[in-house]
Amino acid sequence: MSQPLRVGNASGFYGDRFSAVREMLEGGPLDVLTGDYLAELTMLILGRSRLKDPEAGYASTFLRQMEESLGLAVERGVKVVANAGGLNPRGLAVKLRELAERLGVEVRIAHVEGTTCSAAPRS
Repeated sequence: MSQPLRVGNASGFYGDRFSAVREMLEGGPLDVLTGDYLAELTMLILGRSRLKDPEAGYASTFLRQMEESLGLAVERGVKVVANAGGLNPRGLAVKLRELAERLGVEVRIAHVEGTTCSAAPRS
């Protein structure tokens, strides 16, 4: 019989309760922690941010949350999966790698980017 996969979610939009990541990590057994940062208002905020600074476009609050909780996640063996990269997933991945190095935390960081879309032809 397979073991259950324990998944918790710590956000639904940019600026959601900051303490939620740590609360989820400390709240009990957890295998995967997710975070959603792509609500419509969030995308507007990220778009405006990127217009001001082409290196921006990701949820900077996620970086602050990881600064506080990355070591705890690694210590507990929790994988973190989030779409906090928004309009600049590569930029967030770079910043997360820098953060992990500064904190002395060994962690694998991956990001997904691209814009492929297909639609069925209209009849």
